[in-house]
Amino acid sequence: MLVKRYLVKEMPEAVAMIREDLGKDAVILSTKKIQSRGFLGLFSKTHIEVVAAANEEKPPERPPVSPSSMPRNFAMGAYQQHQVRPTAAGATATLEPERAMAFQPEAAPPVAPVAAVSATPVEPVLEPPQVFTEPLLAPRAKEDDTQVLKEVQDLRHLIRSLIHTTDNKVLPEAVVRVRKELLANQVDEELVDDLVERGIREFQQVQDITEQEFRGILTKFISEELEKVGVPSSIAPTTRVASFMGPTGVGKTTTIAKLAAEQVLSHGKRVGLITTDTYRIAAVEQLRTYATILNLPLEVCYSPEDVQRSMEKFAEFDLILVDTAGRNYHNQLNVRELKPFLQALTPDETFLVLALTSKASDLTDIVKNFEQVPIQKFLFTKADETTSYGAIYNLVVRRNIPLSYLTTGQTVPDDIEIVSAQKVASLVVGEKSDA
Repeated sequence: MLVKRYLVKEMPEAVAMIREDLGKDAVILSTKKIQSRGFLGLFSKTHIEVVAAANEEKPPERPPVSPSSMPRNFAMGAYQQHQVRPTAAGATATLEPERAMAFQPEAAPPVAPVAAVSATPVEPVLEPPQVFTEPLLAPRAKEDDTQVLKEVQDLRHLIRSLIHTTDNKVLPEAVVRVRKELLANQVDEELVDDLVERGIREFQQVQDITEQEFRGILTKFISEELEKVGVPSSIAPTTRVASFMGPTGVGKTTTIAKLAAEQVLSHGKRVGLITTDTYRIAAVEQLRTYATILNLPLEVCYSPEDVQRSMEKFAEFDLILVDTAGRNYHNQLNVRELKPFLQALTPDETFLVLALTSKASDLTDIVKNFEQVPIQKFLFTKADETTSYGAIYNLVVRRNIPLSYLTTGQTVPDDIEIVSAQKVASLVVGEKSDA
């Protein structure tokens, strides 16, 4: 007899492994839960130890039995024998029990093969011990899942309480330092705790973790979360009208000039410029200067009707970049005033331009006020003028809006890039990588 031991997380995993190793006629001799201790006895894991056995040789071939000559009670007995096979070692489990069926005298089922686990015949018992058959695993699996879910929730509460202890002497120093830096980087505290909790659960020996290792795993988590929202991308090739919105002083006009130059020089597109930022004369003149340098046509629009006429003039152009009014967008009224212009433009993509030099809480308020306006992508400016990048992660994850460009200076057409999720993650965690 061949006996093997398996250590698994769930019974279905053990069943699959036993079938593959020992065959479908193998039997489960015993199962028990094993608790492994973790960091400070807090992060233990539950496994199931399963012992299974099978004959090393195939059972002898049985002569064919004629269904018509097999009596009904014999067929029922064979079926029951296949369902329950008591052995000297105790209760066993059939891995593939047959479904119950109605037995007719003229069509009784063939005798199912029996996997012997002992050379000594075993007398039948009147009250067989508890039998673990595969169908019974489903409710047990549900109970186990519920228990595991409860343990995970309890563990999360425990970790959160440890994270917020005043002295933080329980957590490794590396974890404490990284958490403080994330908060200093203006990442929302709730998001920080989610990341730290996931990081702690990632390592079985978290007390031995180094700061570099912990930064590495959090960088990976942040990058994955950003890409779940959407891989950072440029102006889409199919976009014909792209509008840019944002508060005053974020560098929106300069950013549009950079993108116009990039689209002309790198993609050979015929680009037209429209500005509706007539509240500030300086903004119009600044864009006019860039348009002259780049040899691009510029239309200044004071009303939605002006926008419609400008769109007709640019009917043959490949791409139209629109500079909307820079206002105080803490005021929802200013946001609402954009809507008639956007309805006249019907842009394919709308970029919300935000400066990283602003406080994370201010950026959150501004974005909230833009809920009434469709936004396809975030564009962040002045990355070279700050060391706090947590607002990027906060806004992308909270608002479910992907990234596009990051600007790093005033030079046109340089100092702008399609920012990667990996780079943002590194900046948020505080790594000094140029990835």
